[in-house]
Amino acid sequence: MDMNENRSGQIRVTINKKEELLQDNMTVLDLLRERHERRRSAVWINGTQLLQSEYETTKIQEGDIIKILKVVAGG
Repeated sequence: MDMNENRSGQIRVTINKKEELLQDNMTVLDLLRERHERRRSAVWINGTQLLQSEYETTKIQEGDIIKILKVVAGG
């Protein structure tokens, strides 16, 4: 995919330091599902960590810097 080509209905964001194009109007939960990430992943947008309860309602915006970390349980 050519990252210089902005297609209609898509937005450009940075996810874990990699620039990507996403469908416009996606929520964080949509993104996690698309990437086959667990809902229990920790997500930051523009330096602010989201609560899991916010994943379903938080819309991803053009230019957002997103960090996704997988939560691993252990002991």
